[in-house]
Amino acid sequence: MDREAEKAELLRRKQHGVPLGTALLRSRMVWVYTTMIVVPTALAFLFTRGKTELSKEELMQTPTWQRLKHGKLAYADKDDRSEREKKLNEVLFDTKGEFRHEWARKRAAESEPAKGGSRE
Repeated sequence: MDREAEKAELLRRKQHGVPLGTALLRSRMVWVYTTMIVVPTALAFLFTRGKTELSKEELMQTPTWQRLKHGKLAYADKDDRSEREKKLNEVLFDTKGEFRHEWARKRAAESEPAKGGSRE
């Protein structure tokens, strides 16, 4: 009797468009993706012992802050920084010529006399 009930259940599921194998696969995928998201987050939370941010005093004791304070991460001086900015602006924004290709310049030069003439 149980076997007939199982067959009836399988038939009912197939009639509704969700085969049993697909439903199992989807439930496995849900577990896989849930595990991929929840486990690393939980481990990171446990590693930090529940702390998600540093206080100002703790931040100022980190090696990165010490290097920044002593100028090893910052520019050496203002002149060096302004010189770098000047070079960058020169490369990015100063044009040294036309942006058109050679064939476009020739076509424009050929079409200029035709535009300037009379139309009689």
